Amino acid sequence: MLQVIDLSQELAPGMVVYPGSPQPQFRQVATIESDGYREMMMTLCTHHGTHLDAPAHLIAGGLTVDQLAPASFVGEALVLDFTRPDTATVDVQDLRPYEAIISGHDFVLLHTGWSKFWGDRRYFADYPVLSEAAARWLVAAGLRGVGVDTMSVDAPAAAGLPVHRLLLAGGLVIVENLNNLAALPHHSFFFSCLPLRLKDGDGSPVRAVALLS
Repeated sequence: MLQVIDLSQELAPGMVVYPGSPQPQFRQVATIESDGYREMMMTLCTHHGTHLDAPAHLIAGGLTVDQLAPASFVGEALVLDFTRPDTATVDVQDLRPYEAIISGHDFVLLHTGWSKFWGDRRYFADYPVLSEAAARWLVAAGLRGVGVDTMSVDAPAAAGLPVHRLLLAGGLVIVENLNNLAALPHHSFFFSCLPLRLKDGDGSPVRAVALLS
């Protein structure tokens, strides 16, 4: 039987958002009691919660969510464990031991354990990030995307978001604010991070899942 593991954070009032981003709004516009059906109106940013960055997020003329083929958001994935206390930056030397097993995969998910701070002020600071050299290495690996269980692949004070730019310019998508990566196996699995089909979208919230046979 196929096992589906949810890798997404919950969208809810008062949730964690990137500093400076407006809080999402949720309003009930119809109820079963008064209207015979239930409907809610949401005001969300494209990068709220577990979300995907398309190249258009930072690259002028880059592909938007709706311009990317659906296959860009699904494929064989591998989770790499970087939960060590001393892992402040994932660099090329940290990735190189996995070079052989990364080959042939579409996505690499970096498990740092930082999702345990979701909802806490610590989530916003000192989280592990990718180095620029590591970003170039991942682009050269021929991946479709990279996922992290932190708020960003760049440090909070990184001017110009250089790691984002390297990955997106290299044709990769970025999935941020992943959750529950500790539940993933240490072997290949099928990963899906399908976004909403937003016209001209620079990104989208996703329901990221792993499918295990």
